[in-house]
Amino acid sequence: MDEFFKVLLPRGSVLRLRHYSCVSLQELELRLRKAEFTITMGFRAATLIYLLLLVDKAFTKKGVKCGGILSAPFGNISSPNFPGMYPYNIHCSWLIVVPEGSSILLTFHHFQLEYHNTCSYDYIKIYNGVSEDEGNLLGTFCGDNTPPQFTSSWNVISIIFHSDRHVAFRGFSFGFRKDMCGGVLTGLSGIISSPGYPQEYSNNADCSWSIQVSNTSVVTVVFLDFQLENNEGCNFDFVALFDGPTVSHQHLGKYCGADKPPNTVTTSNQLLVVFKSDFNIGGQGFKAYYYSGECQQVLTTVSGNFSSPHFPNIYPNNINCHWSINLEAGYRIKLFFPILDLEGRNSLSEECDYDFVAVYDGDSQTNALLGRWCGREQPPSLISKGNKLLVVLNTDRTDAHRGFTASYLGVVPVNVSCTRSEFTILIPQQSLPQLDRESIYLGNPTCTAQLTATSYKILAQFVNCGTASQKHRNITMLVNKLYIDFSDGKQQNVQEYKVQCDALRKIASVSIISAEERRLEEQAQQTDGDSSSSAAEPQTEPHDLSDIVFISICVLAVILMVIAIVWLVLL
Repeated sequence: MDEFFKVLLPRGSVLRLRHYSCVSLQELELRLRKAEFTITMGFRAATLIYLLLLVDKAFTKKGVKCGGILSAPFGNISSPNFPGMYPYNIHCSWLIVVPEGSSILLTFHHFQLEYHNTCSYDYIKIYNGVSEDEGNLLGTFCGDNTPPQFTSSWNVISIIFHSDRHVAFRGFSFGFRKDMCGGVLTGLSGIISSPGYPQEYSNNADCSWSIQVSNTSVVTVVFLDFQLENNEGCNFDFVALFDGPTVSHQHLGKYCGADKPPNTVTTSNQLLVVFKSDFNIGGQGFKAYYYSGECQQVLTTVSGNFSSPHFPNIYPNNINCHWSINLEAGYRIKLFFPILDLEGRNSLSEECDYDFVAVYDGDSQTNALLGRWCGREQPPSLISKGNKLLVVLNTDRTDAHRGFTASYLGVVPVNVSCTRSEFTILIPQQSLPQLDRESIYLGNPTCTAQLTATSYKILAQFVNCGTASQKHRNITMLVNKLYIDFSDGKQQNVQEYKVQCDALRKIASVSIISAEERRLEEQAQQTDGDSSSSAAEPQTEPHDLSDIVFISICVLAVILMVIAIVWLVLL
């Protein structure tokens, strides 16, 4: 995102600007002597440059100071007056910054705040990064339940403490330290890598990542790159996976060398990843991606719906979620996005560089890209070439929105042909192995399919089964609907297909009708009905009088000729 910030601060404040890049740290301190001072800064978030602001001024009551920017490798933070009662009506903000490539581990030693079921009175909020954005929120805490350990997803973490004007307690204290590797990870998804990746990892490394997701979910880990020292038994440098938070839980695998470990799924909501290296011989290391079930789904039903995490609330920042739709062979997939609300396009490149949804025509991101959308763009309905589709949601570190909802339908491979008097419909049995022939019918349930050796077959005369005639662009089409009933007794699920025949040319076609398309079709029929009613009303049109005048002249001429002939005879 490209931003221009204007900072307005009161006289007497001290503004410290720290510019962090991958290689250097520059600091500028400005003491504000005027009543108001304005600074305008422009930068691109994608460059990994952070502007951190600190106002060295009491946030609330005179004499009470709290908050600040901390860049030490470790330290402790506590509420004002700790272990005494914290003051009323204060708002403190701490920003902890460590070098790029490191993360930050928070450990609470004491915690006692006023309790409220939604933490609306006194609370601590912990955010990934600089932005106090709901998508970056790691947690909100109050009462006397000590927060768990937190590890940031990157090298900056924000802590906000707020108290209201009533009721105070002892407050809190916690420690922080820079983590070169390892930590407790609680996001929906994330990346873990060996120290210094993609450079060679250090000797004698000992790293442990404890990944924890919601109680109802599981963890999947996928290795994107893997190059460790190789030896039989993996006793020197290795990565080990455990189905739980400690090494005493079930061992899921131990890996070394250059072969990527297989994708691994836990049976619980926790995964422990351990990386160790010995005193010599290293490698480039590894990079792995993990995600929870909330952020990764494999959909195999003939139709379904899914949405971004937390929809209709704000989705998390810094996630990469996958929905893989895998249907039986022969199916195609039709995909719709009724709602899409993401961060908008990059104003410089006009591309979806920040948060986006991408759809691939297959089961991986190496397949053809069908489209990439962001902002409030409305993707068209999409249809796959095969029986698999992959939907990916990628978000960056800032500016989260509501997300999206999506619906899909498995398009059954229906083969339709026609003559001048009948439809022939064939559907492979392997596409609908769970259905009986009564679940497939044309027009009405009396025109059901017959079962052949390999197919469901419907042979229907146009005069039967409710086939209707429609005129389109001066071509008469014979139209009906094919119904395939997937209802299971608990939920109704009937797919509709529009079948058409140009009987004169013996050309047939078939197309699935979605709920949205059905709504549009009903609107069109309503419009056609209104037009027909209008057409049926008597209308007054101007008449062309030229023919009447011509006939009148001819009749008059004939009469004159007859009179002339009679006059001559009489003479």
